[in-house]
Amino acid sequence: MTTKPLVDRQAAATTIHALVMVDMDTKQKLLDAATELAQTRGYNGFSFHDLADRVSVRTASIHYHYPTKADLGRALVTRYTDAFMRGLGPPAGPVEQRLRHYIGCFRAAVSQGRMCLCGMIGAEVEAVPPELAREVGRFFAANEEWLIEVFAGSGLAKAAARSRARLTLAALEGGMILARVSRNAAHFEDVAKAILALGAASRAAPRPD
Repeated sequence: MTTKPLVDRQAAATTIHALVMVDMDTKQKLLDAATELAQTRGYNGFSFHDLADRVSVRTASIHYHYPTKADLGRALVTRYTDAFMRGLGPPAGPVEQRLRHYIGCFRAAVSQGRMCLCGMIGAEVEAVPPELAREVGRFFAANEEWLIEVFAGSGLAKAAARSRARLTLAALEGGMILARVSRNAAHFEDVAKAILALGAASRAAPRPD
């Protein structure tokens, strides 16, 4: 007599699991599509309607997961920052090796015809919600600290390492803009070569007493 209720419960659990998986899949597709739109058009360059068309859902489905565009924006930047920093790994190691790896993380976006998500939104910082601007700031702060550790590990004093970290980050973001505007990735590669040369110079520079 208990067989049917047990079967019903198992069926219900299977149905709920399937619905949850579909819901998670939709959320993932929304984040992926919104990231691409933001990296190519900017945060203010697309709407929920654009996103709905891209993913083939209703705008109500987007609002279910992200009530406001600011909520969506924070989710995009948080995911991007966390994934970017995980991809970088620890800053310890030969400076040129770490810089090559760092450059490669930006090159991946260039090869897809995209900009750095946080660089793109950072250019709009006066026109985005404050909470989104703060999250973008977290990306740049985390990158700067990682680069400082890389350059400091080569023997540079902290102040000099900070200056080179900022120069490196600014140069790569600028190199991405040049490559996109000119539709020529060679512009980015020129910047990359200069950064690697800077890294070699950092390794050779003695730490002041």
